[in-house]
Amino acid sequence: MVVYSSDDPVVVQDALVSKAACLARSGSYGEALRTLDRIRMYLLSSDKASDILMLKSLYSKELGDNGAALGFLEESGSAENHPALYSVLLAASRRFAESHEQALRAVSTRSEKAAVESLFKKVPRIKREGTAAALSFIPPAGQIYLGRPWVGLLSMLLNVGAAGFTAFEIIGHDWVTGLLGGGLLLNETFLKGNISNNIASVEEANELSVKRFSESLEELLKPGLNPGNPN
Repeated sequence: MVVYSSDDPVVVQDALVSKAACLARSGSYGEALRTLDRIRMYLLSSDKASDILMLKSLYSKELGDNGAALGFLEESGSAENHPALYSVLLAASRRFAESHEQALRAVSTRSEKAAVESLFKKVPRIKREGTAAALSFIPPAGQIYLGRPWVGLLSMLLNVGAAGFTAFEIIGHDWVTGLLGGGLLLNETFLKGNISNNIASVEEANELSVKRFSESLEELLKPGLNPGNPN
């Protein structure tokens, strides 16, 4: 009832933060975020506003919304104070050079720094639709580029089969079946199943590789990931 019986923004803020913390402890991070959204940020001191934004960042990360988590963390003005968390969120947003810098700040021993350097040698290369499309003309090169060699092998076999059927019918002077039937088959296996599918899979491949990298980085920096409750 404190939230509804006071006009003091500090009292209201404390009550809402407490409610959000209870919701977060129960795993209701979405509700916790919506509770924090009710706080009138413009009435708070800069330190209090920074604390609220920090909580929003943590809750957003728990929801898997790393973009929002990074935005709240940077808006809080305290990102540099939490290099481990900042590094992981930067990596998830594909800002690898900045993530590398923050990861080195988050560790102290020589062995930890060596582990960071080793991991960042495996930074995922962001795939491009144009490159995927160009390589798709040589099955299974497009799928190999996207990290799916077995899919590429299947695609190549299907394309070879479709091309073989077309050639067989044409050699047998069955031009209609060869050109129409073969054309339809190649449209499905080469244009749709190969080129179009590869282009559509670029972002999926990027998301997967970035997710795996950021998870590895998070595991490496785990001791420094919890900045505590800025309540």
